[in-house]
Amino acid sequence: MILVPLLLALLAAAPQDPKPPDAKPPDPKPPTASPSLFGTGLITLPDTKTLPRGTWSLSTTLYNRDRDPLGIDVFDYGLAATVGLTPRMEAYGSFVWSRVVVVPDQSQTWPALPPPPIDLVLPEGMEVPERPYYAITPSFPFANGRGDQAFSDLVPGDLILGVKRRLRDGDEKHTGYAIAGELKLPVTRRLGALQSGSGTGGFDLTGRAIAQKKFENTDIITSAAFTYVGRTPLPDRLLVANPDGTAIVDEPLRLPSRIELGVGLRHPVSPRVDIVGEAVATLEIYGSETLDRVQPFDLLIGFQGRPGRVRITTAILYAAGSPPSGVVRPSPLAGFVDLTRANEGDIRSYLQAGGLGGAAAEVRPGVQIVTPAVAGAALPMGARVIPDTYTIISEHQLGLVVMLGWAF
Repeated sequence: MILVPLLLALLAAAPQDPKPPDAKPPDPKPPTASPSLFGTGLITLPDTKTLPRGTWSLSTTLYNRDRDPLGIDVFDYGLAATVGLTPRMEAYGSFVWSRVVVVPDQSQTWPALPPPPIDLVLPEGMEVPERPYYAITPSFPFANGRGDQAFSDLVPGDLILGVKRRLRDGDEKHTGYAIAGELKLPVTRRLGALQSGSGTGGFDLTGRAIAQKKFENTDIITSAAFTYVGRTPLPDRLLVANPDGTAIVDEPLRLPSRIELGVGLRHPVSPRVDIVGEAVATLEIYGSETLDRVQPFDLLIGFQGRPGRVRITTAILYAAGSPPSGVVRPSPLAGFVDLTRANEGDIRSYLQAGGLGGAAAEVRPGVQIVTPAVAGAALPMGARVIPDTYTIISEHQLGLVVMLGWAF
């Protein structure tokens, strides 16, 4: 893993902490650094501070945000922890123990576009429809509003592990610097959980550079990060069939990697309370082409409090990069039949009626099953004809971040 040599290099570069015989006992006061969602920092952005060696913090978190063009609303309930490893290095982690992903449904029953993964069943000789077939939110590409888990089932999200190394302290004369690395691990790769919005099912690796400068009484923090997004476990599948057999071509969904650029500020209003704000732009690069790709731009403002050992962070989030809502566009698979919610026997019968019986044994249970309409054949119960158009949903751009923790 790339993260292992990075961690070893950081540890090797860390200065030793000498302990002279007359060293004073540790300061009993709690550390003044405030936790962010990922290590010490502001709200979602880390700063250049690190916890003193042997100290740590633990927080419960609520992270609510909207993601377009599908109007997806995300509620992450999790835990975040940070521990000081050396005088200049800390490790941190976060775990979403329950994720609720709400997918608006224009027809109350079906997503406007069949989301991935898709089994597209076509007869021999038919031209394959031009991709892309769907719009996605890259962090939750398989979410379709019909997964097999709900909030009461405690759908797990992501596990993120990271380490931050402070390179130089900052003040009014000097800029402070730090670097960080993170590994995101999927907690589950099961189809039903991914369709409920648990995540991508892949591994991601992030490298980050952070700078911090004090202007009068205000800290300005800048952050630049690159995330390599790993492969998903569920490809789309093209089945070119006749009555007796089928050719199968897997078409992987390659999620875009991303560059994140952020700037934040921290201004104290009392010895224990700071006003904090962030502007974070995410640039998605490479990856499979999808409809209506959006480059998120989040604005956050809130405060951090440190009454004793308690740590409190609250903030309002506004998704400023959302596209116009209500725009109507032509559907790439207009007129095709979505068989996903029909039972297995009816799916087989419909495919046989269209001369596609050779594909019946190859379609994957639980995925979106799409095929051309069969002239003269009645639609199975639960099937639907994909409409000619779909509508971009871009509503409810306000979100919320709440952290409540304790410093040890």
